[in-house]
Amino acid sequence: MVSIPAPAQALLGSDAVAHVWTSNPDGSPQVSVVWVIVQDDEVLFGCDGSSHKARNLRQNPRVILSIEDDERNERGFQRHLVIRGRATIEDGPQPDVMDRLARKYVGLGRHPLSLRDSATAVVVRVEIDRISGVGPWVDEPEREQVGSG
Repeated sequence: MVSIPAPAQALLGSDAVAHVWTSNPDGSPQVSVVWVIVQDDEVLFGCDGSSHKARNLRQNPRVILSIEDDERNERGFQRHLVIRGRATIEDGPQPDVMDRLARKYVGLGRHPLSLRDSATAVVVRVEIDRISGVGPWVDEPEREQVGSG
C-alpha cells in the first residue's frame, strides 16, 4: 500500500470531487463522480450497492480515481491527482462514513442517503497502488501530451 503524501491529503481533504473509473463486464470504462474522504491511507466513498460502479468493482476491483485541483502548475497545466488502486466493498450500515462525506461536501450533519436508511448502500475502500498526475504529490511530473489521458 502507498502512503498518501501531505499535498495529496490536502487535495483529498478539500471539496474537490473524484471521478471514479471502473471496468464494465465488456471491458469498456464506466465513470462517475463521487465524494471522497481519506482514512488510514485509503480513500473511501459511498454508493448504492446496485450501482454500475459497485457491480463492476465486485467483478474487478481495479479502480482509478482522478481529482482535479483548482491550481495550475508552472507550465500552465491543470494540477490533478490520479490514484490507481484496488477497491474493497464493505456491505452493511456505516453511517459515520456517509455523514462525514455529507459534512465535508454540503455541510449537513447527516447524509441524505445515509447508510442507516438504505439497505443497499455500501462503502468502498480504495487501497492505493500508485499515485500520479500533475502536482506536488509526485516526485517527477508525468510527461503527458496535452489532451492525452
